[in-house]
Amino acid sequence: MTTVEPGASLDGEHLTDLLMRLLLDADLRARLADEGAEAVAADPGELECLASVDLAELDTTARRLRSQVWRPGSGGSLATTFPRSLRLLRDAGATEPDLLTGFLGSPHFARFRLIPYTAPGLSVEEAFASFLLDAAGSGALRDTVTHELMIALFTALACEQPLSFVIEAEGIVRTDRGHAAVRAYAAASAAAWAAAAGEHSANAEAVRYAYFTTSAGLAHGVVSGRVAAAFEAEPSDRRETVRRALARRGLW
Repeated sequence: MTTVEPGASLDGEHLTDLLMRLLLDADLRARLADEGAEAVAADPGELECLASVDLAELDTTARRLRSQVWRPGSGGSLATTFPRSLRLLRDAGATEPDLLTGFLGSPHFARFRLIPYTAPGLSVEEAFASFLLDAAGSGALRDTVTHELMIALFTALACEQPLSFVIEAEGIVRTDRGHAAVRAYAAASAAAWAAAAGEHSANAEAVRYAYFTTSAGLAHGVVSGRVAAAFEAEPSDRRETVRRALARRGLW
């Protein structure tokens, strides 16, 4: 946007909130264009700001924001981070523009670390996954979103220190090698991921799937119940024995 001068009664926090609402809410921008600042402004301070907005540049900035969120890095994007999840959603009738619009208007996006609030926030990947999981149910979509989020988080844990964002995903534990986590998935979900990687998954109704940061990067895959014992909360001889065995393999 061009010149947007805060009014006498509009402080920085209020101005930031107003600008973010304009960028994220297409209906609000349409009302501003069609009905004018007087129909949109909640107070005189907002009126002074809205009256100075360049509508064409506002639309351009909003499109750039959508692109920045969907493709946040030079080599990555939400589409490349969640390819299987988005394929399942497309098969169910969802479109990427609608998903992005829903995400931008959700409370999950407000927790993304690039929103200009003072407190640290989530990565865009975890914020987007939280948005998807809100309506994912308990089937393959939930498993797949969770798996692709864990891959993204553990890739960051293996490559980015210190992290530039906070992680709220539960069950990630510290190890001598870095971090590890285990999740329970339907065997059919894990088999689909393994097939895509040219691997084979055990024939069972449910499996345990583990993620580890190692000196070489990220390791992940289906594990036995014995390996899953390493993640038990209560100390025990069994837990420590498994952790020592994993440490010898460079995983703990």
